[in-house]
Amino acid sequence: MKIDVIGPGCPFCKILFKRVNEVVKENNMDAEVFHVTDFKLFLKYFPMTPVLIVDGEVRHRGKWLPNKKKILTLLTKA
Repeated sequence: MKIDVIGPGCPFCKILFKRVNEVVKENNMDAEVFHVTDFKLFLKYFPMTPVLIVDGEVRHRGKWLPNKKKILTLLTKA
């Protein structure tokens, strides 16, 4: 599984990236997690960042940050 957290590096993006990493580790998930700060990609989703993308599918957008239970649901949803 490839997980991208896209955003400019703001506190919201950093928190989401941290929570996603914690969920992946706590659940022994086979996943790579990336914090993508590429300006052109960030602009594609602006102003609804941070964005959580799992295997190319947008699963979350915006500064309302999901808790770890919700992140697990977002990561495992088929």
